[in-house]
Amino acid sequence: MKRPGWKPGSLVITPILGSKDPFDHDSIDLRLGTFFLIPQSPPAPFLDPTESESAKNSHLRVHKPLGSYLVIPAHQTVLGATLEFIKLPDDVSGQILTKSSVARTFLVIETAPWIHPLYRGCLTLEIANVSNTPQVLYPGFPIGQLILMSNDNHADASEPLSAAYVGPIEPETPSLKDPRTVLRDIGVRKYLSPHQPEWQSTGQPKAPETNS
Repeated sequence: MKRPGWKPGSLVITPILGSKDPFDHDSIDLRLGTFFLIPQSPPAPFLDPTESESAKNSHLRVHKPLGSYLVIPAHQTVLGATLEFIKLPDDVSGQILTKSSVARTFLVIETAPWIHPLYRGCLTLEIANVSNTPQVLYPGFPIGQLILMSNDNHADASEPLSAAYVGPIEPETPSLKDPRTVLRDIGVRKYLSPHQPEWQSTGQPKAPETNS
């Protein structure tokens, strides 16, 4: 952390707040941020995370400043973010786990825990209240523990970072690949040439539709 922040090998965690040292011998405490995305019933009868607009329209953005709180109903979920902005070195990966004191209230955040080398930004937290009672979230309170692991190989810091490695300062909505692209990548013949009719890709014409 003493290295200049712009160097590939530097670790950045900011802000460091409070009188209690967030650095333990094996982890770093991370606090809950002030922005949330609350899942809403989508306009469509289902949520398709491959459609960016569907994901955005299915979440209500809420800001809860320090000193206020957010109530999560029982068995409900919310997307939050860490208060801290982090930047990992090119040879370090990370894992975020729920603090034990938080987990004992049956709040969990580790549904997507892995952080790749060179990641930078606030971490999106998938927070689930798996208890039978509503729970209160207080922005600014410690909610997770960041564990750092040294990698033998260095990530290539000379290439421009993809969007997956450059995080925002607020929680992100889900974003998945188009399923047709995934099927084409694994060789499903129907999708090898997406602009061709199905009968051309299979070699056989489709049977004509008949009216019953």
